[in-house]
Amino acid sequence: MTLFPAAEDALSDEALAARLFPGGGEMGARIRALDWSATLLGPMRTWPQSLRTAVSIMLGSRFPMMVHWGPELVHFYNDGYATILQGKHPGALGQPAEPWWREMWPFLLSIFEPVWAGQTTFFENGLVLPNRQGFVEEAYFTFSHSPIYDEAGAVGGIFVTALETTTTVLQQRRLALLSHLTAQTALSALPAEAAQHIIAALATNAADIPFALLYAHEQSTPQAQLRAWFGLPAGEPAAPATLPIDSAAPPQVGWPLAEVLHAGRPLLVESLAVRFSAWPVGTWKEAPTQALLLPLQAGPSSTGTTNILIVGLSARRPLDEAYHTFFDLVADYAGRALARATATHEAQRLNQALREANTSLDSFVHIVAHDLKAPATNLRSLLDVYREEAPGPTKDHVLTLLDQEIDRLTGTVQGLLRVVHAQHGAAAPATEVVAFADVFATVRAEVAELLHQQQGRLTADFLAAPRALYPRIYLESILKNLVHNALKYRAADRAPLIHVRTQRQGAEVVLTVADNGRGINLPRDRARLFQAFTRLTAEGEGAGLGLHMIQSIIQQRGGTLDVSSTPGLGTTFTVTLPEAGPA
Repeated sequence: MTLFPAAEDALSDEALAARLFPGGGEMGARIRALDWSATLLGPMRTWPQSLRTAVSIMLGSRFPMMVHWGPELVHFYNDGYATILQGKHPGALGQPAEPWWREMWPFLLSIFEPVWAGQTTFFENGLVLPNRQGFVEEAYFTFSHSPIYDEAGAVGGIFVTALETTTTVLQQRRLALLSHLTAQTALSALPAEAAQHIIAALATNAADIPFALLYAHEQSTPQAQLRAWFGLPAGEPAAPATLPIDSAAPPQVGWPLAEVLHAGRPLLVESLAVRFSAWPVGTWKEAPTQALLLPLQAGPSSTGTTNILIVGLSARRPLDEAYHTFFDLVADYAGRALARATATHEAQRLNQALREANTSLDSFVHIVAHDLKAPATNLRSLLDVYREEAPGPTKDHVLTLLDQEIDRLTGTVQGLLRVVHAQHGAAAPATEVVAFADVFATVRAEVAELLHQQQGRLTADFLAAPRALYPRIYLESILKNLVHNALKYRAADRAPLIHVRTQRQGAEVVLTVADNGRGINLPRDRARLFQAFTRLTAEGEGAGLGLHMIQSIIQQRGGTLDVSSTPGLGTTFTVTLPEAGPA
């Protein structure tokens, strides 16, 4: 509204302000109440009409607007712009611009200078770095700056129309990361591969996530292993290759993984420079001061591994609800990716095990068919001889041979049953105090004829550890198989010598069976030595079950079975039994 000078003179300052700028919400009231005589612009009654009009238009708009007037760019703004100013409101009203925007003054000058020259500038989703909340923050605006011409036709001020688009820009950027994360990890076949893809995806948004570390913790180990990372040099105090899971560690030192694992929920860690003494600068000039520790839910396919994702927080964004939600989604997507990779790897492992089992079954069928064919043929031949009514001594000999062949068939079947028994965890025989000398005598009697035929020697020394707490049938099976193995693979140029010995090793008994046989090429054959239905040579009898069976028995009861050998000189099998009997 334009008033004649005489009419204005008749009005008080308050009345004039009310006539010039009625309404306008909070900022209209503040503009009317401000003592403008104490500002660079002086009292309202001295303002040019061009300024009055610009301020009136600004106050009448619900769109965020600001007016800068004069060489010092004195601030006027409406209610919409007050929301944008945040901590700079209301102090900036009536004040020159530079002291209030010092953190971004070179940027603003690059915008103001063309406007002073009569040009209008426009930016869409432009990055602005204001200090509105006590720190320089990342913000985005779509804004226009237009010249305001004074009564002399010169540019007297700048009219600003602005819309903050920070929320939209951040949402688009964060959704793009989540989409990239899904695409990157879709084909990961291994957990370690998925971890690398997760970190690679996070690294595409260093503005929101200046650094990230992904640790994996196996429940059976006291440490977590670093799987992948970005934004920190490897080996730095904040990025160690392993992290102890120790709840007793000082609360202000290192990453508190134990607390996260125990609570099972995200944990905010602050004062990073204090925890780690130094911290590298990331995307922004300011180093991050906070991080979130996010436990990743691996889902039902978890195999005892807990993954923890450590993400740095931007020094230029507050940890508001939207930022929290973003990290919740990151944790969810990353956890699902690791779960998928774990499930895929487990399926591949099971498929490989199934293929190996099928291969073993094929081998078993061929071996058992071969081993049963020979005694079956012999039985038929012996029965034919028996039918011819041979003399009495011949019949007795035939019956003896029949017994031996039947024993061979029975032994093959019993060996197979023992393997099934050991592998499927059936109820084991009772543990008892067993004297090694008694077991040795039983085995020696069983192989006596074979020793005689081969002119071999079987000796023993049980003085150091005469007894063990063990199921007798298992101990007999272990010793019998190892002795039979030594006789089966004897050297061609010498009689077999087999020595059985026991020793105490703490609470354990160590049983060794050493021979002077042909030996084993362990670099070549170790991996196959204890496999089911496997023979290292085509000669000899047996279904390839013996060593596999006794290894299953020994391991099931907490012991170990090892082998050392020199080709051409002999082999020693070493069995560790977990409990020694009374001396």
